Formats: sequence, C-alpha cells, structure tokens
Amino acid sequence: MPTFFNPTPEERRALEAIARQMPDVQRTLVRNHPRLTMPDRGAHQQQLAGSKVLLTVAETLPPELDGLGIFQRSSAPTVGIGRMSTGLGCPHAETDADFLGLMVAFRTTGGRRIDFVTINDPTSPTDTPEEFLALLKATADASDAENQLSSQAQLLASLVRHARLRAPAIALHVTSQTFRTVRSTSAYQQYWTGIVRARNVLGKFTFVPTLDAGPRPGAKRGPTHLTEDWHARQSAGPLDFELRWIPYLNDDDTSLDDLTKPWESNHDVRVRTVTFPKTDFESMEAKLTELLASELGANPGNWLETPESNLDALPATRFTAARRLAYRASQHA
Repeated sequence: MPTFFNPTPEERRALEAIARQMPDVQRTLVRNHPRLTMPDRGAHQQQLAGSKVLLTVAETLPPELDGLGIFQRSSAPTVGIGRMSTGLGCPHAETDADFLGLMVAFRTTGGRRIDFVTINDPTSPTDTPEEFLALLKATADASDAENQLSSQAQLLASLVRHARLRAPAIALHVTSQTFRTVRSTSAYQQYWTGIVRARNVLGKFTFVPTLDAGPRPGAKRGPTHLTEDWHARQSAGPLDFELRWIPYLNDDDTSLDDLTKPWESNHDVRVRTVTFPKTDFESMEAKLTELLASELGANPGNWLETPESNLDALPATRFTAARRLAYRASQHA
C-alpha cells in the first residue's frame, strides 16, 4: 500500500512558494512573445479544438472507482466540455517540438468539478515540482527565439541556469517526449493523466483511441495541421476514446517517485467511453462551445479522491498537489 501525501504546514508552504512563481513565468511569456499581449495559461495556451464531450460508464468498474464522482451508473451519458491543445504557453507552429494536451471537464451530480488533464506521453516531463518549474521558466525564456533551432538552444541554456545539474537529463527526456508530436499526423492519439487517488488506490487514467488514427489521405504537415486534421475528423464523425484505469502495483512497475519512467499498464481496465461527437464547426453552437473551451480553466486537482473529499485538501501525491496549486496560480494571473 503506497503512502498518501499528507503535507506538514512547512511542506505545504514550500509547494505554495513554487506556485507563486507561476505569474512570473506568464509575465516572461508576455514580455518575450510578440503575439501575447496579456497573461494567458502558463502552459497549454494554444487551443486546437474544443467541443461538447460525452462519457458513458462501463458495465463493471473496479471497486475504488465504482460510484465515485462521475463514475455513477446512468442510462444517459455525462455531458461535459473537451479541449485539445499544444503544451507550450505561447502561440507557435504545430510542427514545432511540443506536447499535445487533452482536457475534459465535467460536474458530478453534487456539483463538484472533475477534470482530466492529460498529455500525449505516459510519463511526466520531470520528476519533481521544482524541476517542472525550471522547465516552465526555461520555456518562457526561449519564447522569443526566431526559429526552432534557436529556441532549443535557448531552452537548454536557460535550463542549465534554472535546473543546474539536472538540466541535461530533463532536456533529453523532454526531447524524447516531444518527438512523439513532431511525428504526429493528428491530435487524435493516446493520452495519459498524472497520478490520482481513488479511495485507497493510486492510479492513472489513459485515453485510448478506438478508431484508426493514421494519416488522412492527402493531409499535409503545416503550421496548423493538427487543428485542421482534428476538425476534419470530428466533422466527419464522432471520435471515441476508451478511458482506461491503470492502478498502482508497486514501486518498481508503477513508481510514485521516478515520474519520467512509464508505468506498467498490462493490468489496466476499461472504465468509460469518452466521445467527442460529430460536430459542424461552422455552426454557431460549435463556435460558442469552442470559445467556452478556450476560456474554461482546468486543474488536475479538480477530482474526488473519496466520497467525503474536502474541497481544500491537497491531492495525495506531492507532484499532483504542486500542480493543483500551480494551475490555480496560473489561472489567477
């Protein structure tokens, strides 16, 4: 049984000190990037698409999820808002090295907000919140680069300043992660959340496409190729994902500390189907929904760990707790 993060007042203040630096990252982005005129998200600023999204519960659920939050048995799908984005906190060509993000947001019958915040890689960019802040700072420092090669050089130089001896390892891992997007022909691909607690179990969720995600005939890679491809696919028909739960096994196969190591997932279980329904993106409803998605803040801390979870309680791992505080600070800024 893993130990849940239960911070002392000093540990919480340390995480809050990290989160308080998020507005500085956002101000650096505005200062450096010619297309930003006011603070936006510290990450996942650039939206590819947004629409209504539907969740349908599986017939059987693992006991830790059964009846928890949105995992209620119902004949009707749960309706929410979904959003696709790139990972950097500033506008850029979709051919640049980057992460992709998928976010879906819902409310429970009791009114609690539930967010799934994901990236298209099974690992975290860094192992610790301190390293992740260093990466965000380096990304902001490099946002004024004239081209991709210059950006990568500035990013590494800034990482050395902010992360010191850990800079080479972080840079190597992030380069490997973002290569997945460099090779991508569509944003319709597999995504993973961070670690969350469900009752007395820690685990991750993964969104697995149920349809062929190969390149469309005649599609070309350009500055907005991911946006164009996603809109074309969702205009033609619904895009379905299997939502699968990967419970913690042990510290070797599902590490809670070595977050840049992929989790073993042969034991995952299907718990929901997530559907981005067929959409006419030229309709007024679709345009308003995309606008709502672009303005809708998200937070990986929007989650129910237990049926009695307190709104102010921090998540059960240090990294997720730091993300909750940092996302909140980013939205306030």
